[in-house]
This record gives sequence, C-alpha cells and structure tokens, in this order.
Amino acid sequence: MRERPLALISNDDGFDSIFLRELTKAAGDLFEMVVCAPADEQSWIGHAISRHRRLVPEEVEGFPGSAFKLNGTPADCVNFALGHLMPRKPDVVISGINLGYNVTLPMVLSSGTVGAALEGALHGIRSVASSMALPVEEFDEIRESKGQVSQGLMASLQESAKRSAMHALSLCEKPAESELVVHNLNFPENTSSQTELVDAFPDNLRLGSLFQPMEDGNGYGLVYQTKWLDVATPTEGSDLAALRNSQASAARLNFSGIRTQQLP
Repeated sequence: MRERPLALISNDDGFDSIFLRELTKAAGDLFEMVVCAPADEQSWIGHAISRHRRLVPEEVEGFPGSAFKLNGTPADCVNFALGHLMPRKPDVVISGINLGYNVTLPMVLSSGTVGAALEGALHGIRSVASSMALPVEEFDEIRESKGQVSQGLMASLQESAKRSAMHALSLCEKPAESELVVHNLNFPENTSSQTELVDAFPDNLRLGSLFQPMEDGNGYGLVYQTKWLDVATPTEGSDLAALRNSQASAARLNFSGIRTQQLP
C-alpha cells in the first residue's frame, strides 16, 4: 500500500486558532502530517527568524498526526520542524488558514502565513499559503476569539480548508518546482463548493504610511484600514480583483524573480 504524502502544517495566527484546526481536519483526510505552529499570534511578521530566542517545543495532543506549539515565528516553526520534528522530508508545507485575506504585494510580503510557506520553499518543498477573507465588522471579534465564527462562516472555512488541502495534494502529484515558489490561496468569506478558483497575481497596491497617531497622543501605531482595499482599483487578473468578484484565487509567487504580472 502506497503511503500518503507527508504535510507539514503551520500558521501565523497561533496554535490555538480554530482556522488552523479546521485545516488540519481537512488535511488529515489526505495526508500524514506534522503540525508546528507559533504558541501565540505572529501576524505581519513576514519571514522573520528568531536570533536570540531559545526555542522550546511543546507537544500537544488532539490533532491528526503529531502536533507541537513553538515559542517562535512562523518561519521558525517550519525551519525547526524540518530540522527536528519530521520523520522524513515532507512533500508539502501548508500554512494557514489565515484569519483574513493576504492579497496585494504589501500584505503578501508582510504576511507571516506566507513567511512560513516561504521557509518551506527555501528548503525545496512545495509550499502553500492559505487565507480566508472575513467580514470587516466582525474581524476584531473573530481575531480575539481565535477564530470563532458563525455557522455560515464556518461552512465557508471548512470548504476553504478542504480546497486548500486538495490544492496541496494536486501539487504533490506534480514534479517539484526548480524555482523558489509559494502558492498563495485566498478564499472569499462566502466560499462554497461553487466558488470559482482562478489563477491570479498579487496586485501592486501602494498603501502609503501604515502608522497613524495614537488616540492618547503618545506616539504612532500600526492602523490597518480596510478602506485601503475598498477604494483601490484592482488590476485585471489580480488577487484583489478576484476577491472583489467573490472568487477564490491562486497566485504563484515566484521569489526567484517576483513579478507583478501573471506568469506564463
């Protein structure tokens, strides 16, 4: 009997994210797997690697396969797992599912979700980053509850998880790529089995300053404003255009030579 492909799964929203849990459930039907995810949320940290922190893994029960939380960044988790936790080299790294979208270059290049997948790609492993858009008015509450969502959004999440795992499996059935590539998936908040998945590229959105004065007058802080995407004019064929059209998108991020146009 042929063994199932082996997946390494991580995220940037933290080990206790319900979105991570749903991804592992979907992946567990298709893969042997090891989970290694940050102990706490590590959003917007990109591909950061801990230099001075002493990493201490903690094994956690209740997941398909083996699972560990790690006091490090998403990229730390993938690097550490590849060096110390995997029974063999995995066939694919899957990072997500992220709470909220990761579309356009400014978000993609800052994303810890993408950063974890990038670490896998740097090791020559097929790598997927997966994210799902959330209603703007509910985002903070969902984030604070570590991904608790309504029944309708849960159905979208479960479908996004299923399709993420299927996409990763399809990559395992193809030869590994020679280029440094991350496959970046984004699903709309109303994802269903009928939602079209389209090839896309990351839109080159210019966000300007991300930092605004704090209300208490004491310094400046990161203020993520959804109106950045709401007022932007998406480029045809981009991940942002797909999101506007309630489509799921698959962008092939080629870090061997990043382009803002779709690769042939």
